[in-house]
Amino acid sequence: MRPTFLIALAASLATAGWLHAQDASGELRLTDVIRAALTRGPLVEAARARVRAAEGARSSARAFPNPILSWQVENARFPGFTAPSVDRETSTFASLPLEFLFQRGPQVRRAEQGLRAAEADLAAARWVVVLDATRAFGRVLAAQAALAAAADLRAGLSDLSTFNQTRVAEGVTPEGDLIRVRVERDRAALEEAMAEAELARAWAELRPFVQTLSASPLPRLATSLPPPPTVPALAALVQRSRQSQPEILAARARVDASRAEAAFQRRLSVRQVGLVFGNKRIAGENTMIAGLSLSVPLFNRNRGEIARADAERDAAEQELAWTERRVAARVEAAHRAAEVMASRLNSLSPDLLERAEESRRIALAAYREGAGSLLQVLDASRALAEVRQTYGRALLAGEQSLLELRATSGEDPLEGTTDATLDGGHQ
Repeated sequence: MRPTFLIALAASLATAGWLHAQDASGELRLTDVIRAALTRGPLVEAARARVRAAEGARSSARAFPNPILSWQVENARFPGFTAPSVDRETSTFASLPLEFLFQRGPQVRRAEQGLRAAEADLAAARWVVVLDATRAFGRVLAAQAALAAAADLRAGLSDLSTFNQTRVAEGVTPEGDLIRVRVERDRAALEEAMAEAELARAWAELRPFVQTLSASPLPRLATSLPPPPTVPALAALVQRSRQSQPEILAARARVDASRAEAAFQRRLSVRQVGLVFGNKRIAGENTMIAGLSLSVPLFNRNRGEIARADAERDAAEQELAWTERRVAARVEAAHRAAEVMASRLNSLSPDLLERAEESRRIALAAYREGAGSLLQVLDASRALAEVRQTYGRALLAGEQSLLELRATSGEDPLEGTTDATLDGGHQ
């Protein structure tokens, strides 16, 4: 099964959940995998840590500058020298930086937009983890389905081999049929072994997502398959993507942050503005000290940094425009794919698997009665195994298209879901 089909299992988060693990026997549930990955997964926790870092940067940007307290003495005597003829003077004063009056606003806006970008990146990271976790979960389920089909085929061929061995001993069936059945049986046994090895590899891919769970037996495919869900309207999805799609939100936040950076760099052309106020004592008298310090932008007017900030703002705006185009195209493509798959799945006969099984039973019964050939039995057996896997791939592809539609439209991975929907309604 191609990996793209396996991503589909995450749509159980939003639909009636035709794929789930049977929790009645204590087996691993998709709910547990998703929630463990989202709440305690290292990748999501790393994104949350970056959000906390952005919050710290915003807190620093909001802080007011500290005043500077100074004390100095003048006309004091050097050690080992005679006292000077002038009176000793002492000064105590405080300096308050004033840059924050016109630089603090852009700094705070830049930090707030950085926080918005980090939050959008967290939302995107959550979807990445959901897709990875459900792909791993789906690979396990697909490997189990392949293993079950191979085991069923091998068991049927083993029974047929025993039947033919008896018929050959009775002289009713030619020995060539027995040899052919044994060859097919051995080939089915090899396919079963390869499917079992693939299941072990698939489980190794799923284990990191369930590392924090106390018990993690293998999941299992559900036995009931409800009808494919309805595909939402395209216009609503496009509108939603513009408002809540993480990539667009992050791009917009970076544009706003670059604009605030450009404004901040313009205000940096005037720096080191400070107000001084204090007391000076001379000849027993107290006098006031007051002053204003200002850096004159005569040579360095910060033009280089202003040009850099303007260029980065222009680049961020162009990247935003490209992101909006790309997301809109992805929403349209995902919507079209979901419609196509829903239409195809709705057109499938609900008794497709039953008819394939019935075809094998008829071919086998006819062969036992001498009215059918061995080739018909083998073809019917292979057809049943292939129909089972093809049917599962089609269902997986339909669920995948809905999941991709949810991801591109900006829906939260756990929005509108409950334990019942996540686990197929099992209580």
